[in-house]
Amino acid sequence: MVGGANGDDEWFFPVYEECMSSCGTLGDLNEDSYLDILDIVTIVNIVIGNINPTPGQSWAGDLNSDETIDVLDIVILANIILNSSNVYRDTWQIIQEDIFSPRCISCHTNGTYFAQLSGLVLTADSAYLELIDVPPKNPYARDDGLVLVSSDSGMFALQSSFLWEKINAPDEEHFHSEHPFYGELMPLGAPYLTNGELSFIEKWILEGAPEEGIVADLGLLADNSVYEPPEFVELEPPESGYQYHVGPFEVPPQKEKEFLYYVPPLMTEDMFIERVQISMRPGSHHLIMYTFNNLPDLFMPVDSTIRDMHDGFGNYIIQNIIATQYHKFVTGTQWSALDYHFPPGVALHVPPDFGFDLNSHYINYTDEPIIGEVFTNIHTIPLSDVEHVAEILMLNNDDFSLPPNQITTWERTYMYNEVLDESGLDPNADIIYIFQLFSHAHEHMIRFDIELVNNEGNSELIYTAMDWEHPPILDINPPLTLSPNEGLKMVVTYNNWTNEELKFGLLSVNEMMIIFGYVYTD
Repeated sequence: MVGGANGDDEWFFPVYEECMSSCGTLGDLNEDSYLDILDIVTIVNIVIGNINPTPGQSWAGDLNSDETIDVLDIVILANIILNSSNVYRDTWQIIQEDIFSPRCISCHTNGTYFAQLSGLVLTADSAYLELIDVPPKNPYARDDGLVLVSSDSGMFALQSSFLWEKINAPDEEHFHSEHPFYGELMPLGAPYLTNGELSFIEKWILEGAPEEGIVADLGLLADNSVYEPPEFVELEPPESGYQYHVGPFEVPPQKEKEFLYYVPPLMTEDMFIERVQISMRPGSHHLIMYTFNNLPDLFMPVDSTIRDMHDGFGNYIIQNIIATQYHKFVTGTQWSALDYHFPPGVALHVPPDFGFDLNSHYINYTDEPIIGEVFTNIHTIPLSDVEHVAEILMLNNDDFSLPPNQITTWERTYMYNEVLDESGLDPNADIIYIFQLFSHAHEHMIRFDIELVNNEGNSELIYTAMDWEHPPILDINPPLTLSPNEGLKMVVTYNNWTNEELKFGLLSVNEMMIIFGYVYTD
């Protein structure tokens, strides 16, 4: 049985699937195959207690699927009838006109970047033919045998449809854990589809995704609830490795809290990391874990103490951040949860010279205090199991400025030798293998591109982020190879809507321009 987008499998779907064959149409309470004023009269009489509903009427009258018939169902039915043209439109027509057109075609239109990137145009003149049984442009989905929308029926069709994978936000955990190379959930940077819209599209796919005919009940669209991510989960310590825990701590209303928290080395020997887990309470902007490179004893942070990065007026607390100039990136995420496995045989080397400096950043947009808390699990393996020792890629451009009230694009190219130097790799290496890339910027970023520059000076787009809070992490398998005379270029566009010039800085009101990732050489 299919799990429902509304999350109420126990009640809704047994009744729903039973009634789809025997109960008629949602809203048709008098069972005359029409939705009209007579149905409103019937549902009103049910609500006021003049009619004891039959099982079929109980199903047909619960238009918002909340297990009760009340005034909300009357309102929904009245709206459906007032917009009676919906009753006679094909299911595909409703999907196109009421879902795709307002929610999707701003990106998926001929000539747009996203249409070119995905190979998908969703305007009414071409959308159906673009979707049905067409292999996706995403190579991993294509290799998995998916099509954009399958013309088969039943669960096979649903599981074979890449469109369903991309829009089914309630299945977010599965999507990110099992299909990390499928890209981002859609719509990108916008609210997810409602659970009603998801149920409507799901039913259409289950019925073979026909271009003509009514195969999904309009009542499904009445559910306007939207999926919300799961609640914060405390991590259990790893069997082999270390756990780092910060909090709980309070973030005041309409404030942000960014701090550093130093944990001295828990190991006496070199650490080889094969997996990283991070879990953060809601409200987090990011967690970044650093170690240090040649940190003088004079600047050594105090152990296990929150060091606020700025005071109540937004000014840097110099004594708390002075050590940051010696930071060396280890891992991090702007997602509330991360479970990253390094490729087989590859492990990140961290010497025991220093501990870890955790940079946590929370933003509270509410009028009430929120509680922040961070768990990080570092899973380790012995050196004997390591085939390739990975190093950190951190390419940081801090030399830029953003004029007030302008959209500005900055570029910075790092050629092969610079990448070797910035990553601490063997300067005599012939090839650099890059197996992860992601961007880091703040709230004024509207697009962050990473391009591969070849030995002829031409560049190829390999990464794009449109969401500064949750940039996609590009895991590259097989790794991207970088040879002498090649490089990486970042092209970042910012919208500085303020009246002040912005420059590089550590707070969200400042900006950043950083490429993070992991690399190794032969």
